[in-house]
Amino acid sequence: MNLRALALAAPFLLPTATAGAASPPGGANPLSARLAAARPDSAQAPAAAASGLGVNLPLVARLIGAGPTLYISTVDVSNNTATAAQVDFYFNGVNLRTSVPVAVTGSISSAGALVAQGAGGTMRARSNAHFDDFIDSLVQAGMLPSSIKDDGFIGSTLFVFNGLGSSGQGSATVRFYNALAGGTVGQSLKGRELTASEPQSLVATVRDSRGKANTPQLYANIFINNMGVTANGVGTAGSVNVHVQAYANSTGQPVGTPLDTPIGAGQTVGISDVLASLKVPAGEDTVLVYVTVTSGTAAISGVFAQVDVTTRDGTTTDMSRADF
Repeated sequence: MNLRALALAAPFLLPTATAGAASPPGGANPLSARLAAARPDSAQAPAAAASGLGVNLPLVARLIGAGPTLYISTVDVSNNTATAAQVDFYFNGVNLRTSVPVAVTGSISSAGALVAQGAGGTMRARSNAHFDDFIDSLVQAGMLPSSIKDDGFIGSTLFVFNGLGSSGQGSATVRFYNALAGGTVGQSLKGRELTASEPQSLVATVRDSRGKANTPQLYANIFINNMGVTANGVGTAGSVNVHVQAYANSTGQPVGTPLDTPIGAGQTVGISDVLASLKVPAGEDTVLVYVTVTSGTAAISGVFAQVDVTTRDGTTTDMSRADF
C-alpha cells in the first residue's frame, strides 16, 4: 500500500480535560472527549455532543495487502464498570478504491450491536461487544455500502464512554488477521486513552532483514493517525501536515528521501515497505523513523508492523512519542 494523502473527513473532536479524573500511567488525565458533528451536512452527524472517556483505535482496516492477502479487523469494546454507559463511536477513514473520505457515527446497543447514535440504549455493565469483521458489521448495520468490502478501507475509530472519566473504565482492541493454512494469523492493538497531553512527534525503529541469512525475512510498514484532538487538549483540531524522515542506525544522520503528507482529522495514512519508500540505501537495514507535525494543531499516533514476507503475519507496536 502506497503513501496516501487522505482528505479531511471530519473536524470531529473538541476535547476538554476531565477534572478529578484518575491519572493513567505516564501522566495526564483522560480527556472528556467532546464530539462535534462529524460533518455538519452529513446524515450521520450526531444529534448532540458526547462527553466521556475517549479511547482511540488508530488503525482499523479491511484491505488487500501483498500476496494478495486480505486483512480483516476484529474489534472488541468493553465497558469495565459496574454501571451501564452510552458508548458512541466515530469512524473515519477513506475508501481505498475511490479515495472518498468516510465518516460514520453511531452507538453500541445494550445487545452489543452497532446502531444510530443514542438509539440503542446503553452498553451493559461489565460487558464486551465483539465484531468479527468491524467493516462488515457497519455494512450489516446499514451504515456503509457493501461495495466498501471489496474497495478496501483504512482509517481509525474513536470510542467515547459517556459519563466515564477514569482510566481503565472503558477499553477497545483491534486484531488484524489473514487466513493461513486453514486458520488465521494476526496481530492486535490496544486502544489508546486520550489525554490532555498528546504528541505531535513520533519515532519508531524499523528493520528490513530480507536477504539476510539465518533470520526471519521481515520488512516494515508504518501507519500514522491524526487523532483529531489538539496536542494540549484545548480547541478544535483539523488537518495536519507531517514530515517523515529516516535516520541511519550506523551514523545517527538523516538518510534517504523524506516524505511529506497531509492527514485529515480521524484519518490514517500508511507507508508500506518503509525503507524502500524512504529510499534508504541498501546498506542500511535498520533506521529510526521520525514523524513530525509541521503544520496544524492536532496530535498524532502511529503504529509500525514488521511483516513476514512468507506468512504475511505482522508484529505491530505503537510508535513512541518523540516530543522530548
